[in-house]
Amino acid sequence: MGTVVLFGARRWGISRGDLLLTAVLLLLPLAAVLALPRHWLDDGQLDALGITLLVLATLPVLVRRRYPIQALLGCIAVQMVYHALNYTHEIMLPVAIVLIYTVSLTTSRASTLAMVGVSVAGVLASASLPQDESIGAEVISPLGWFAVAAVGGQAMRLHRALLTETSERRVAEERLRIARDLHDVLAHHIVVINSHAGVAAHLLDERTDDPTLAPISQSLHTVADASSGVLAELRTTLDVLRGNEVDADRHPTPDLAGLARLVAVTTAVGVQVSLRVSGTSRPLPAAVEITLYRIAQEALTNVVKHAHARQALVQLEYDVDEVRLEVTDDGRGRSDTGSTAGYGIAGMNERAQSVGGQLVTGDGRYGGFRVAVTVPVPGAR
Repeated sequence: MGTVVLFGARRWGISRGDLLLTAVLLLLPLAAVLALPRHWLDDGQLDALGITLLVLATLPVLVRRRYPIQALLGCIAVQMVYHALNYTHEIMLPVAIVLIYTVSLTTSRASTLAMVGVSVAGVLASASLPQDESIGAEVISPLGWFAVAAVGGQAMRLHRALLTETSERRVAEERLRIARDLHDVLAHHIVVINSHAGVAAHLLDERTDDPTLAPISQSLHTVADASSGVLAELRTTLDVLRGNEVDADRHPTPDLAGLARLVAVTTAVGVQVSLRVSGTSRPLPAAVEITLYRIAQEALTNVVKHAHARQALVQLEYDVDEVRLEVTDDGRGRSDTGSTAGYGIAGMNERAQSVGGQLVTGDGRYGGFRVAVTVPVPGAR
């Protein structure tokens, strides 16, 4: 039963803390009324109607995070009836304080002032009804507590904003540091590789008298082209890290349309790779396309580096509610410890999880290694 209640509460955005706070705000006043001497409480004792009103006024605490203003308005409406019937006034105050604090914490300053005004009006309206002689103190005390709750909520809101700003500034500084390191170290070496590969390929192209040099020249052209592509993507990454606007025409983000080129580049370095697409091709969210492309790229890199394979197959399957990508090879499989070493598979798994997908790696059905990822694509119907 408790599990069912918690599941239903979560559907409404109600946490265990909300349930606990509501229970405390409800049970402690009831316990106080039952335990304290009668003369300590100047107003009428609670009966079945009074307890019902107390419960109705406290229940809005459950939804205060999602509907703070509505929760406070509902509480005020019930409390006005409660006070008009001259039940024990003091036990209603903590609920109103919690709800005003929540409004102040989660909404704008104007909304907070407006809701404090409504709360004060509710107290004054209740005080205008026939009451006993102690009503003066009972009016002043809630107004003071309302002000404390509103100020406390605003103070906590400013504190959280300051923490968020500090955290964002630290993240921005770290991004700039990473961008500088990438530019100073990685970009420099990629430029050197691209330049030397291009020059060497050009020199070999001029040696038309020796046909055995053609495969070497082709490999060097592949290295030059690949390093140029990496350099372009690196510049895009540096722009993102520095917070600059990225020119999509100059630095296009990778997508599934680039799988064919990725397959061709891998084939050029010695592994025969085939691409097979099934299902009805359709545009996917950019994050999904980038993720699938990067996973395919990393999987093919592992094939070249570790698998000692002759052939590989990239399969892309479009389904109604999901997309599946699978990369298999005819290499040595998991027996080659290099296939699972390093950060490659961990990075692929993190990428898949970032878009709600699931990654599976291991030996293929007919040998070799298999990388398969399934990503849900809601709303594809």
